[in-house]
Amino acid sequence: MEADKNEFFNSLGGNFNDLIRKSIAMDLLVRIPIFKNLSSSKLEILCKITNIESFNNGHRIITQGETDYKLFIIKSGIIDVFINDNYVRTLNNNEFFGERALFFNEPRTATAIANGKVECFSIDSSDLKLILEDKLSNYLKSRYFLQDNSVEFKELDFVRELGKGNFGSVCLVNSRKNKFYYALKSMEKRQINLELLHKNMEMERDILLKIDHPFIVKLVKTMKDKKNIYFLLEYIRGKELFDVIRAIGLLDEYQTKFYGGSILLAIEYLHERNFIHRDIKPENIMINETVK
Repeated sequence: MEADKNEFFNSLGGNFNDLIRKSIAMDLLVRIPIFKNLSSSKLEILCKITNIESFNNGHRIITQGETDYKLFIIKSGIIDVFINDNYVRTLNNNEFFGERALFFNEPRTATAIANGKVECFSIDSSDLKLILEDKLSNYLKSRYFLQDNSVEFKELDFVRELGKGNFGSVCLVNSRKNKFYYALKSMEKRQINLELLHKNMEMERDILLKIDHPFIVKLVKTMKDKKNIYFLLEYIRGKELFDVIRAIGLLDEYQTKFYGGSILLAIEYLHERNFIHRDIKPENIMINETVK
């Protein structure tokens, strides 16, 4: 049986170049954590509404104060984020920015500048809203608060202590500004000075500001007063994996694959950015209470 080439490609949904572009876009989009659980039909729609834009080094992709309602996802390259001309964080492959435009018709709150050659997927917010599912929508909303580095120490209300460490404590706090809950990690300057840990603290801060993954606790900002240095962090409502294992006993095959796979995804993300986690153990893994 013979078929005309054009008829064959039309039966598959388009011409050859369109099919290749669609296949590449689909392959890349499903690797992005926020889109992994979208249905096939919504992924098809997502591919159709997604454009690819290229930017040269130094190009301002979004500018603080402008009204451009697009979500950008980094296909390749590095982007530096600034607020009021002050460096905030660095974004890498598969990370996204501009999601505030999905929910608020307000000017951009930050500037994103290409650090070298950059390619991005761009999606108009009005188009993306049509395929947003509740879980994805809620996740994107929570991300906004985790990127709001305008939160000030004086605006935080103490709720309860979550735990203690060698250098200080971790407390649950609530922001009077946005009513969002954070974890506030405090470390005594005296202890840091005594053990000469200044470089370690700076390295931890710099690394956390350069990573953004659903399975890695997010740093919002750092603060300090006369006695302490503070890390304002994403609050994970749950337990350490160590306590989970003690509660449920020996993990079965499914649980082992689930927890092991989740940890590997986070490690893979770090390794892609040339970071190594040298202290992986159940006590350093938090399990969200929503995990079933």
